[in-house]
Amino acid sequence: MRLWQTSFQVVQGFESLPAPCEIVCEKQTSPSYLVKDCMRKPDHYAQIVCTLQGEGWFMKEGKIHSVPQGKAFMHVLGTPDISYGYPMYNTEPWVFIWFSFCGSVAVEAVREMISRYGYLFELPPDKGIIKHLQGYYPMRDTIQMLSPTGGAKVVFDALGALGETLEAELTANHQAILVRDVQHLICDNLDRTLDIALIAEKLHVSREHLTRVFHAQTGQSPGQYALEMRMKTACRLLQDNKLTCKEIAERLGYESPSSFARVFRSWFSVTPSQYRERQLPYSTLSGLNETCYKTSAISGNGAEPDPCCFFQQEKDEKSDMELCGGRYQK
Repeated sequence: MRLWQTSFQVVQGFESLPAPCEIVCEKQTSPSYLVKDCMRKPDHYAQIVCTLQGEGWFMKEGKIHSVPQGKAFMHVLGTPDISYGYPMYNTEPWVFIWFSFCGSVAVEAVREMISRYGYLFELPPDKGIIKHLQGYYPMRDTIQMLSPTGGAKVVFDALGALGETLEAELTANHQAILVRDVQHLICDNLDRTLDIALIAEKLHVSREHLTRVFHAQTGQSPGQYALEMRMKTACRLLQDNKLTCKEIAERLGYESPSSFARVFRSWFSVTPSQYRERQLPYSTLSGLNETCYKTSAISGNGAEPDPCCFFQQEKDEKSDMELCGGRYQK
């Protein structure tokens, strides 16, 4: 039984923009209530279902999951082996609110969110997408006429409200906290050699676990992140034009200015002095990134450039002092 609903009609919609279909608050009390995705509209339609009271169930590939208050699921309509309904053992009504929408762009976004967060997730009842959808109650039992961009905004606002909640939960989990702690330690110690094993010991985890979690969360190793932070800091200090290359090398933990100069050039394909003279923004050079290096320790000494890297520098006849612009003596 539908308690209330808000329908949407997009006038002269664009194929490139998503469109909202319905927001419905529903109550079910019968075990005969069953919705099978294979019997519904295929392709460019998706749905988000949030439990407000009681409990429902969601089944994917034969595995049944409980969907009590505070839980929700999303899916693309027409997906095989997906269904949901009212549990046989329930004694209380299942009250839930759902939002359906269509459009290839939005449906692809749902597929990506499912890939990252899964079909089911927990949601706070007093904020996020649940509060957002309940905000349409004053427009209940009406058809909202929308422009193409107005319709797209309804869809993206809902997905944005959902995404903020899911991302906040992801950010707060233990792995994200571990990664943040590693990043803080690295950034606070750019002026010294700091081995991964030492960081792992300080954070009471194994080196292998730290490296695996860090790469899964950031897409790079701790050593690559440390090198990237050193290079970003080097760019900022060079742009400030207050320190010599020797002083910058010492501040970033390099044993010598020549070591710093070699790493900088292999990273950016320009020397520190050329960077300083041209005042190039870091974003211009960001494509020349840490893939040029293979390193397993967070050390200011850097590592030898990967010979397979596209940006591998050619043999340079200049001295190390010349690479830094000759602003210091060896």
